[in-house]
Amino acid sequence: MKLKKTLALGLAAAMAVSVQAPAAFAEETDLSELAGTTISVYTHGGNRVLGEEKKDADGNTYRDESYAYLKHLAERFTEETGINVELNVVTNEDEIRPLFQVEDDSVDIFTCPNWSLEEWAAYSEPYCTVEEGIEEYGDYATAMPNDGTYIYSIMPGRAYNQAVVYNEEVIKAAGYDEIPATLDEFNEMCEAIKANGVTPISLHRVENWPLATVQDFAGYVAGDANVFAECLKTENPFSEDAPFGKTIKMYTQWKANGYFEPEVYTDFGVAMDSVAYGRAAMMLFGSWVVPQIQGRVPEGTDPSVIKFAPAPDFGAGRYVLAAPADNWAISKFSSNKEASRAFIEYIANDAQFIADSGYIANKKGVEPIVPDLYSIIDEMVEAGECQVLLSPATDENTLANQDVLTEAGLWADYKYVGLLFDALDVTNPDDWSAYEKQVEVQNAAYAEYKDELGLEWQE
Repeated sequence: MKLKKTLALGLAAAMAVSVQAPAAFAEETDLSELAGTTISVYTHGGNRVLGEEKKDADGNTYRDESYAYLKHLAERFTEETGINVELNVVTNEDEIRPLFQVEDDSVDIFTCPNWSLEEWAAYSEPYCTVEEGIEEYGDYATAMPNDGTYIYSIMPGRAYNQAVVYNEEVIKAAGYDEIPATLDEFNEMCEAIKANGVTPISLHRVENWPLATVQDFAGYVAGDANVFAECLKTENPFSEDAPFGKTIKMYTQWKANGYFEPEVYTDFGVAMDSVAYGRAAMMLFGSWVVPQIQGRVPEGTDPSVIKFAPAPDFGAGRYVLAAPADNWAISKFSSNKEASRAFIEYIANDAQFIADSGYIANKKGVEPIVPDLYSIIDEMVEAGECQVLLSPATDENTLANQDVLTEAGLWADYKYVGLLFDALDVTNPDDWSAYEKQVEVQNAAYAEYKDELGLEWQE
């Protein structure tokens, strides 16, 4: 098993030196020579292509195309350059992975964010070197998908991520004007909301990926953005005295308290509707959710009723994660790489499009437009009431921790959270025996494969 890790690192290094160096940002391309080219963009951001889902007066769902920001941007790009853009909406990586596996050239650009580093390197054209990325985007570039040499997906926005997205009317009805500053006060607010017959937190537990927020909330619990990789420092990352274990236990305690929806939402759109319509008070998610929920509020409701604020202080201080936002990658198998790069740079230079998408333009020389949704966080950061944690780079320790979790059967689909969260029987919330047993199982598996792989924390 140690050989497996050595080979994996060797392969990554080999890919880094064998790929063709990407064009530098400063190099100019004569776009007139590309007029008539058609590029195909595959994106999981369907709302930016089709428009936000809204409800009419009769309760019927429709798409408001005024919110189809990517469609409008693509049309402007075509007008200015003569390069045609075909937009395709996909739900997740599984829909395009088979195309890459057979080296199909029908995909030019894609935005799906959840590749492993190995998949980014296998399927994406290197966009720039890490040094070039830092020159254009500052330290945020180090958190973009990269192997230490090349960045594979450029992320032109930056965002405050993984905070509390809430319906202001709901918390005011429970007697609160803002998200409380401490965990105890937060729990008291949830009880008051529940007493009003409203679900405190909308989760959408039918899938595992919504539990991914635990990974960042663990950083708030510890006051350390690198807490995921630092699992390697312990043999028992799922115990309550470790940041990850403590965070998962906190989420599961909220489940025991009845703070999540009593019935599983059928899909994420229904979960967002619950907050938009005030049937639930909040979600614990990133900024990307805010404009989507704002676009779903009932007709006649001011969208600004949906707000975004830092999570409470869980004991180590009050924090918010800052991260690069909005992956844009060029397929390694595209035959239109120059036109694809031109389109991505066009996006990076459009501060209004990036703000409309819920992010802040971050490219050097582009004047950012700060969306209103960040105003609460900006003011708290400015006042010293909340501290910023910069999303860490994917380094050797991160990859090693992923390897351990993978070998232990805990990594895929966030099983390391889901298995524990689901171990608690909500009909018997005082019985934590199954949960504690699952903690023992996961700790034992982590320790076993950490030892077998020969992986330890590297300073």
